[in-house]
Amino acid sequence: MKNIVMVQGIGINERGWAEAVSIFGRVTLIQVSFGEHVEIWEHRRLIYMGPEIPRHRTNRFDAYFFGLLNFSRAVTLVLRHAQGKKIDILLAGAPSTGLACWLLQRLGKAQSFIIFIIDYLPLRGPFWIRFHRWSMGKLAEFVARRADQVWVLSPRIPHAAVNPKNFVVPVPINESARVEGARAEVVYIGYPSEDHALEILFEICKRHQWKLNIIGDSPYLQSIISLAPPGTVFHGVQSDNRRIQEVIVRCFCGYAVYLCTGPASYSYYGFPSKTLAYLSNDTPFVTTDTNFFSAEFERFQIARVVEPQMAAIEEAMLQIRAHYSEFAEAIRRFRKDWNSDSLKFHQDRFTELGYFENDELNNNTQSAGKTNTV
Repeated sequence: MKNIVMVQGIGINERGWAEAVSIFGRVTLIQVSFGEHVEIWEHRRLIYMGPEIPRHRTNRFDAYFFGLLNFSRAVTLVLRHAQGKKIDILLAGAPSTGLACWLLQRLGKAQSFIIFIIDYLPLRGPFWIRFHRWSMGKLAEFVARRADQVWVLSPRIPHAAVNPKNFVVPVPINESARVEGARAEVVYIGYPSEDHALEILFEICKRHQWKLNIIGDSPYLQSIISLAPPGTVFHGVQSDNRRIQEVIVRCFCGYAVYLCTGPASYSYYGFPSKTLAYLSNDTPFVTTDTNFFSAEFERFQIARVVEPQMAAIEEAMLQIRAHYSEFAEAIRRFRKDWNSDSLKFHQDRFTELGYFENDELNNNTQSAGKTNTV
């Protein structure tokens, strides 16, 4: 069985992604970010679940030192879980962990190395912030040049251009079990910041007495927590899809609004990863015209794209509530096609790396057809 190791963060449906990719071999998912976690998948079956180790307190230190902690964690955890066996594909999800995985490949520990670049931070703010962003960007380019392939979350991310083998990856969307019954709540997932317009969300939920769920945490959220509607449930940082699902299946609407929608914002260069969790659970959402995929959300009728103004956001949420079943059905159609494209993407990229031998590709494809792939 081929051996795939994914060294990722938290927030891009990494666990669902690992499950989906496990039709192609044994997948070891190593998460290093706000927390540390390891799990192993084979043929879409979870065969190992490691503990959840919080790393919030060291995150700022790691940022100050340009990802040094996550670099060392990645090296240690990859070597530990490889157990002396050569890795066929190493897929890293950050410049620092990408550097670690590239070095491991150079040392003969892996056959192929892919860097997955999830965002781009514009050079703005005080000098030290601009310098840090510039430095991390140069590190991303350094690693991208040396990778066998570069995968990006958005075509707007400029670092991928240094390698001609760069691709926009459709990250798989889980298909959670359908839950019957009325939905009456609202949910926000993310790392709250001033750009996420939570004050507007608070006011709308107060007006309509909608129960609000917040999944995620940040110093900014703590500074405005007193403005939240009565009864708001703060779930903290979560990465377990099952726990997230327990919340979202009660919600008729997800929230993915950004106040800054132009090139000055990091959101312009990315993809609203929170929407992957919403779409996994048949939950339409309200968002803004921020990223390259915004127009598609409207075209597929899986969300409402509005201006970042209270009246427009409120109207969109009311429309979603009134027509929830139509939005949910559109999401199910979209998810089926998206996941089919995602499966083909992985087959094509792995084939280009010489990953499959003899009839291995056909066998994996047939096995995928017998299961609920993503």
